[in-house]
Amino acid sequence: MLPAVLLIYTGPAQASAFGIAADYNVFVFGDMNQSSDAEGRVAVGGNATFTNFGIGDRLAGSSDTRLVVGGDLTYNGGQIFGGNALVGGSVNTPVYFNCTPNCGVNQGTLIDFAAVHQELSALSKGLGGLSTTGSAEHKWGGIHLAGNNSDLSVFNLDGNWFSNSSYLNISGVNNDATVVFNVFGDSVSIANFGLNLGGVNKQNVLFNFVEATQLSTTGFSFAGSVLATQAHYNFNNGNVEGNLVAASVAGSGEFHNYKFEGNLPQFAPNPTPLEPTPTPASVPEPAMGLGLIVGAAGLLHRRRSAGGATSVA
Repeated sequence: MLPAVLLIYTGPAQASAFGIAADYNVFVFGDMNQSSDAEGRVAVGGNATFTNFGIGDRLAGSSDTRLVVGGDLTYNGGQIFGGNALVGGSVNTPVYFNCTPNCGVNQGTLIDFAAVHQELSALSKGLGGLSTTGSAEHKWGGIHLAGNNSDLSVFNLDGNWFSNSSYLNISGVNNDATVVFNVFGDSVSIANFGLNLGGVNKQNVLFNFVEATQLSTTGFSFAGSVLATQAHYNFNNGNVEGNLVAASVAGSGEFHNYKFEGNLPQFAPNPTPLEPTPTPASVPEPAMGLGLIVGAAGLLHRRRSAGGATSVA
């Protein structure tokens, strides 16, 4: 039986648009089934199945939590470097650790993945509503982007451009600018694709898949972070050079721990609407019955006959 840990794990504090997810090389809301490695921390809201998979080998220090799994963990070869694992469900296989002392698997209350999903979905949707700050063209077999040297460069791109192109070039963007690629479309596939960022720092680059429920890359490396809160990511033969946030992940690609450091506007999630309070039905004033009218008339007649006041109090 795993030792109980009575805590709500939120990870180290991080001032970032990604919130809690900023401290993780990989942050997945559902299931993850992956081989290869992640240089940084990994958080999986559903079940995690790893095959010959390494975690956290580029992180300094030891004895902190390197893997968080909300569901079950199956670990078929590989190891966790320099820290512990925190698992909400069952552990189906041995888990090997490359650290001392006190490295192992603990069980306890985990990250609120649903709340993080709401926050980052709001960020993705908000960024997707921004206007392009330069120009974007699909021509000559590639995607050609030109910025206006602003601190925040935004390019809104049709996801089909990637499957009908072999490269992306960007110009007119400051090397230290934050660059957001908003990619639209339900399904986006990128294969054997070249990316030329023109000297922009990849830690300031974000690929935001606003609508995608399916994302697939082969023979391609994201030079930047990826935000795909609704998408299953089929990730093979390539790298993510930054943070990855996705609905679920499967494949054999590598995750390199270059955290996103760009400056993004903040977008608050829409609060859950409250049920309206029913308005009580109005009750009509009781009508004056015929007997009451006749009785009042008789009283008034008697008072007049007795010489009293003519008003009824």
